[in-house]
Amino acid sequence: MNSFEVLSIALCYIEENLSSVTPKLCAEKCCYSLSNLQKMFRRVLHIGVSDYISRRKLTCASKELIETRESVTDIALKYGYNSPEVFTRAFVRLWNITPSEFRGERCFSKIFPRLTVPIDAVDGEGVVFMYSQKFDVSELYDFIQSRNGKYVICFDICKLMEINDKYSHKAGDVAIAECLHRIEAETDGDMLPMRIGGDEFVLITNCDNEEGAKQIAEKISSYNGETVKCGEHEFPVSMRWGLTVIPKGNLSYQKLFADFAKSCRPYTD
Repeated sequence: MNSFEVLSIALCYIEENLSSVTPKLCAEKCCYSLSNLQKMFRRVLHIGVSDYISRRKLTCASKELIETRESVTDIALKYGYNSPEVFTRAFVRLWNITPSEFRGERCFSKIFPRLTVPIDAVDGEGVVFMYSQKFDVSELYDFIQSRNGKYVICFDICKLMEINDKYSHKAGDVAIAECLHRIEAETDGDMLPMRIGGDEFVLITNCDNEEGAKQIAEKISSYNGETVKCGEHEFPVSMRWGLTVIPKGNLSYQKLFADFAKSCRPYTD
């Protein structure tokens, strides 16, 4: 199997077995050594297998906290955590708040959607290279298509790589959660926030005009420069933003999300 096939099998297996999957089981499913699978994930997706599994588990658990009445304990056990205390510690590392606080305050859960396999980044020998982390949000395509002609606000986090390098990837996760929280704070029931890349987000608005969308974006960017804490570190978090419009007519999924990714900087630097 080439790298594309291995990644496809691994990502599918993880999604189908979130409650019980381990890196070792994933490697066995792919008929690959664990060390080689770890190297491939880090090279192509810029994240370790264990970290990817953990983030997917916590993202799905976050959704259940919002959408169900299951207890924190039941959700923790469902996703393979030995106790609610272990689950809570992992949850706080990702979201910077406890599961109970999250259930009472938040409505956006997809902090780490499923990653896509970079089909266009496979060379003739099946070696994957130069891949920028993107997420699979294809299940939201019908909603996006229903918003033809509406404005989309595209964001990216300023200096996320620098935060990761200077402090830690845990600090980077805190920055991501904070940005999603800022977007969510200005999102009503007719809008849809999404994370589409490592440091990229979009907010599908219900605005037919540029000025309305721009006002929403400016409210969100008014938080720029406010600090967040991660352990002993405190650092500012800011986002750039730009606007695009969902075209009318038949939409190309790949082109649409390429347009989103290119539209994060027209108004701010």
